[in-house]
Amino acid sequence: MDTTLERRSDGSVGPRSAVVDLAFSGGGDAKDLLRLGTAGKSIRLSWPGRQVPAPRLDGSTATYPDVLDGVDLQLTATAEGYRQVLVVRTAQAATNPDLEQIKLSVSGVGLEAAPGAGGGLRAMDDDGNAVFKGPAGQMWDSAGGAEGLAADGPKAPKTLATTAPDEGSPQTRPGNGDASAVLPVTVQDGAVIVKPALGLLRGDKTVYPVYIDPPVGLGASERTKLSSDGDRFWQFDGSLGVGKCGSANGYYCGAGYVDRMYFEFAPSKLVGKYVLDATFRAHETWSFDCDPHWVDLERTDNISEGTRWPGPRQLDQMGDRYVSAGRGKNCSPEQPDAWIEFNDNPDESDENLASTVRSFADGKISRLTMMLRAKDETDATAWKRFEDNATLKVTYVPRPGVPTSVGVIPGDGTSGYCKVVLLGSAGRHPQGSDGPGTRPDENATEERRGQGLAPGRVLDGAETGRRGMGQGVERLPAGQRLGPGRHLGEDAHNGPGRRWVVPLQGADAVALGLQRQIE
Repeated sequence: MDTTLERRSDGSVGPRSAVVDLAFSGGGDAKDLLRLGTAGKSIRLSWPGRQVPAPRLDGSTATYPDVLDGVDLQLTATAEGYRQVLVVRTAQAATNPDLEQIKLSVSGVGLEAAPGAGGGLRAMDDDGNAVFKGPAGQMWDSAGGAEGLAADGPKAPKTLATTAPDEGSPQTRPGNGDASAVLPVTVQDGAVIVKPALGLLRGDKTVYPVYIDPPVGLGASERTKLSSDGDRFWQFDGSLGVGKCGSANGYYCGAGYVDRMYFEFAPSKLVGKYVLDATFRAHETWSFDCDPHWVDLERTDNISEGTRWPGPRQLDQMGDRYVSAGRGKNCSPEQPDAWIEFNDNPDESDENLASTVRSFADGKISRLTMMLRAKDETDATAWKRFEDNATLKVTYVPRPGVPTSVGVIPGDGTSGYCKVVLLGSAGRHPQGSDGPGTRPDENATEERRGQGLAPGRVLDGAETGRRGMGQGVERLPAGQRLGPGRHLGEDAHNGPGRRWVVPLQGADAVALGLQRQIE
């Protein structure tokens, strides 16, 4: 994905590539402020009666300066949606009465706006499915920054020890020490409405700029980070923390709150598969110090845009790892960023990732949510940062198809019969174009000993009980596995020793004591 914004020929602005169809206004009438869609369905937001200037583009963010006096609008593209922030630069700008209620019109094609969990917003399809979700809005000031402009004058810089890398741009989320407030949404008469907290917007201790993030930042993903100080970061981008964000060993992270990170997965790509193994991978970009610390992977109840601290109920331990990565040359030896992999340790009976993902594929779990957390949430040196791109890597095989030829088994019922019709290189029966029982054509001799049948060749013919002329029948005990390379007969016409092998794909086929097609 590349969410770098570019100007399009139709005058709009959009990302170079994204999972969703996303377009921002290129300037002018704000009736086409933005459009978000997928699979032929879309939702459109407009700001009635407003004109917006042509935006300044900086990476994934489009900034529309002075949409109100002293107020900028920032729209940021993500791989799965967008974020929207109003930046109130000064106390004078905060007095504008238009900021007391922000009202955006909403319309859709195949989608309808509806209130979401915890005061958020959802775009629902005709079947009642939430195609896009957004959390409740939020606003925050700049009190936690080293610099800022307070309502009562300049603010002195804050003296800190060496600081761990910042958790993100102040335009996208509140930082350490920022005053913040949650802004629930109202959906009414084709509009979404949010009312900023005026005590924070215009307070005597407010430090500007103030950022107002209306609850209209929609996305298709299911991930969040929760903090014990009440902050939450639904559909976060980039890297955020896990563990106690405090200070230790001369390094400063935050005021001592605890972070947990959640990722939720849908089963669509695993339906009908038999899971052999599973690995959860998370990319660690920073550790508080060079010594390794334990990080846990836990299965939890599912998340939503309204999930708050302490987060959903914890259900089962999936694994843990004793690691440190991301400090680079600050450590000896050097510790670069690294993918941290959680995979079942056979020596630890409480690690259940593979069996849990198997139940997930079997439909026993509707959605699978994983939580990253520090094992010791009281130890600031165990704090780590992970990227938003965690993945679940699954090794699986397709489940066997339904038998296509079932009948009475001759004999005592303890043997199964695998029937093989060999195809020549031209895709014909080796017995010739007249079908089984005739002399093989020249193409049959092009199949050499040990070469095997290519995937897709016919393994179950229409004729039974006839040996010779290139067709073989072999008796197998019921339940015996046919591994790759199993010989299933001889070409009698060309003499003994000219044997044919069947290269099986996926799990070994099993002779079930009946006649069946092996796919």
